[in-house]
Amino acid sequence: MSDAAEKLRSRNRFAETLPSGLNVTLRLPRIRDCIVAGAIPLPVLSHVAQATQQNGDTPDVSNEDAAHMARYQDEIVRRSVVEIEGEPIEMTLELVGELLDDDYKHIVRFATREAPIPKGQT
Repeated sequence: MSDAAEKLRSRNRFAETLPSGLNVTLRLPRIRDCIVAGAIPLPVLSHVAQATQQNGDTPDVSNEDAAHMARYQDEIVRRSVVEIEGEPIEMTLELVGELLDDDYKHIVRFATREAPIPKGQT
């Protein structure tokens, strides 16, 4: 890999220790890429738009929309984890399912920008 490509990638790599103590390297996925790949169904986008316009009052979510949102979060986690304990990994949805719940939630908050992004990249 060229130095320029490595420099570009390093700007979007963040070392994180998950609540379980597992050390991972995360990248911030582009939400747009998830939309284009079909990983964010339109009902989820509609729900997010409604939630942002209701001053903190979250609208009711149907079972179907909740399932869409769960698939979206799984895809966000899959696209975010690039290393575990220093070893590069290609996450699959099966591996996403192996994460402890607190670790999964931590990655979702990071990847969806709900948590502050650390200043120091890896």
